[in-house]
Amino acid sequence: MASQYSKLDHNDGKTAPLGGTELYQEQQRRRSYEMCMVFKCKTSKNVKFDDGDQVVTDVGRSEPTEGARKTMLMWKSRREAYLKSLANCGLRLFCYYSRDRDEVLVKIGASPQKLRDVAARLKYKLQLKAQYLNAYAEFRHDFPGRPERGHRDRRMISHIYKTHTEDDYPDSDAIFKTTDKINLIHHMITSKDKDCAGINIGDLLLRGDLKAYFPLHESHLIAEMKSSWLPWLFMPEDFANKFHDYFGGRVAFYFLFMSYYWKWLFPIAAVGIVLQLIDLLAATPDNITAIPFCILMSVWATFLPYFWRRQEAKHAVGWGSLDFTDQFEKCRPEHYGDSRINPVTSQKEPHYSFRQRLKHYALSASVMTLTSVVTVVVLLALLVFRHRMNVREGGLWTFQLGMAGFIEIVNWCLTQLAIKLTQWENHRTQTEHETHMLSKVLVLKFICTYCVLYYTAFFKHHQYLFGVTPMECWKDDCILDLQWQLGIFVTFRLTISNIVEYLSPKVSLWWRSQSGWFNCLVPYSTSLELADMSAAEQQAKKNQYNEFDTFDDALLSHGFTSFFAVASPWVCAASLVGCWIETVLDMKSLLDNRQRPIPYRARSNEPWSTAYDLYGVLAASTNIFLLIFASKEYDSWNYTEKLVLFIYLEHMILIARLVLRLIFPQVPGNVELLQLKQEHMVHRCLENIKVEQNQDFSMFRDHRSSNIQVFDQDIMDREDGDDREPEFDLTASMHVLREGLEEEAGRILGRKH
Repeated sequence: MASQYSKLDHNDGKTAPLGGTELYQEQQRRRSYEMCMVFKCKTSKNVKFDDGDQVVTDVGRSEPTEGARKTMLMWKSRREAYLKSLANCGLRLFCYYSRDRDEVLVKIGASPQKLRDVAARLKYKLQLKAQYLNAYAEFRHDFPGRPERGHRDRRMISHIYKTHTEDDYPDSDAIFKTTDKINLIHHMITSKDKDCAGINIGDLLLRGDLKAYFPLHESHLIAEMKSSWLPWLFMPEDFANKFHDYFGGRVAFYFLFMSYYWKWLFPIAAVGIVLQLIDLLAATPDNITAIPFCILMSVWATFLPYFWRRQEAKHAVGWGSLDFTDQFEKCRPEHYGDSRINPVTSQKEPHYSFRQRLKHYALSASVMTLTSVVTVVVLLALLVFRHRMNVREGGLWTFQLGMAGFIEIVNWCLTQLAIKLTQWENHRTQTEHETHMLSKVLVLKFICTYCVLYYTAFFKHHQYLFGVTPMECWKDDCILDLQWQLGIFVTFRLTISNIVEYLSPKVSLWWRSQSGWFNCLVPYSTSLELADMSAAEQQAKKNQYNEFDTFDDALLSHGFTSFFAVASPWVCAASLVGCWIETVLDMKSLLDNRQRPIPYRARSNEPWSTAYDLYGVLAASTNIFLLIFASKEYDSWNYTEKLVLFIYLEHMILIARLVLRLIFPQVPGNVELLQLKQEHMVHRCLENIKVEQNQDFSMFRDHRSSNIQVFDQDIMDREDGDDREPEFDLTASMHVLREGLEEEAGRILGRKH
């Protein structure tokens, strides 16, 4: 393949061509390229490098060193080898240089026939038309039938697939959504199947040969989604379907959960505001209202993830992923080990046995235990320092604010530690890697984030910490002390953390877009720098979207809301506002500051739904324990009575959840019914089965005569031995004859007597 790259991407031009703006916009929507790869071209934009195909303007550029020239020639040879592989498998390529000519951007697309062939080979599921219940069925080519059978066995099914265009005469690729095209092209790039390139994208990104790999944005859809932020909060069905068709199931389920979460939180927040007013009048949250609110929060935190799973099933059946099972995953590019043949794929890949990984598990457990102990000791030491300094009310709030900032910084460090430990464990697939990282982050952040709150609630009252300093609660009320500490933690996350989250991707994009130290000092240079770049190059400068971080922040905020809300009821309202702000910030980040993620299919939010289940159990236990053992409402009860009440309430919540499962199954009945109807419809459509609604059983239906014989008995109902041919045996016959004669002689003699 000739390595000639254009200077500009003409599809990204800012001026509409001849023919009018409407025609230009329609051409933009019918784009030919879905994916983009960014290869290295030069070691620096300030060096000369003649690629041999065209003359490069070398004004202001210096000669490269011999080592740099060899490196750039190596990049060029590898790049051309990859491009040849892509072209040989039938993909469309459009290559052009970046603005500074130090990178080569490659847009990748596929012809409609290529998409159809790959979809048929993969049995890729496409959406059917509305008259077929909007079900999802595997794609199949039309079969014209065999001539020797008079084409009676033909199957024409192309008309059942939904066309995703408003044209009266749609193109042959209109049955594919943009997400379908991206997934199919991604498969053609990465798979080693027939007519695929077999490029290991993860390995190229890890080695640095490839700088970016992402699907291209669609500007008109981005502008449509950015027009209003209200649909992102309420997630109506039409908007949710459009969002899913653009970003895929994983991202869609996150924003659906955030919308579902604040709707569940709204009534609790309203109750919390009323109870907070009562707490102000009572001068303490430890009053009679704590008992019902504590039980309410326990039930709310327990039931939330269960009803969310029912909501997940409703959306999954509409997106054709309710019966989705995890497919066989490829190795992570970071995975290493002895080379062996995979028994599933028959391909060579690294193998790392479980016994080898056990030592890393032991190391992770040891490091996590030591880190947890050190974290708890440091946090308690800070509390001792505050009490020894005898900080007054104003300084107390400042100290608690500093404690909140310190915990956020430590949480970031713990996340990096969890990432490192998980990398050492060397998991084979990305799913295993993320699941084990979630377990580490969950444990470490839980201890760091809520350690101070648990200590204040249950252990602080008139206790000696480290045997030296007597610990006293504010105004001798630990629930009131807990209220202030929790309120400051939530306020810090609501303000400072969200500001950092909003600015961090912008600062990262600004830094990556700078072409030199001089531009870093020039005001407003970032917008000018990005304006000179094509749309694809601007997207390549952005960071990848990471749904792990977004879910992690939401889970921590949920812990503040559900664990100790009885001590500070207004926190529920603050969390509601924080949920709105978080959703809007995530929207801005996803649309403006992140690359478009590959739209993977998903059945649910797992493993995050399980994490919320675990938090629900912890929240129920914490609230009940706080009510019985830390509140003054049960001071007159002895320890045994308190323990019995705690066990009783815990079992009541457990029984309530079991009853809930019986009354409301995890997959609603109407969802199961719709799935069965869709499966039946898909089977009939794909197998070309026609059903006659009205069948005529009249005896005069036709003029043919047929004589149907009725037998006296079932002649076919015989034992297996009845159909055998008789065999002649002289000895047996003589034996039977003798027995018969003896029997007859005996009967005759008996008559004479």
